[in-house]
Amino acid sequence: MRKSSQVLMGAMTLASVITGIQLGAHAKPSGFSPSPTPTDNNTPTETPVPTGSGTPTSSPSPKPKPTAVSVSHTSDPVYYRYGVVQLTVVKSGSTITDIRLDQATATNGRSSAFSYLVSLALSAQSQSFDTSMMSGATFTTDAFVQALDNALNQF
Repeated sequence: MRKSSQVLMGAMTLASVITGIQLGAHAKPSGFSPSPTPTDNNTPTETPVPTGSGTPTSSPSPKPKPTAVSVSHTSDPVYYRYGVVQLTVVKSGSTITDIRLDQATATNGRSSAFSYLVSLALSAQSQSFDTSMMSGATFTTDAFVQALDNALNQF
């Protein structure tokens, strides 16, 4: 069934290319128009006046709305028991659009908490977010929140 559909579509495409017929949703109407009917020589004739070029004209597009300018600020490095945290926070208007980890070191696997902390902060749009689902990264979380607070206070 699949092969026969492909063969049929190929044949239709080839036929349309050869004959110049356009198929599909984007097909343009053909330039064929019937010949005018014969008239008496006593009756004045009107010749049809073309109304356009056949291509749609587009209205002037509206000016795009100005986009809010992105501004970023980098926190001071926060040194804590297991490493260093330094963030760059990017805001567009009043929305936090990105949090980049410039320095995010932690020992004994605690660095895996950073990606989770970034997603929590982006969801909360502030330095106040729920970390109750995390355990074993209290110092890392506190250092991250302190760095985030420092960067946000610069806005």
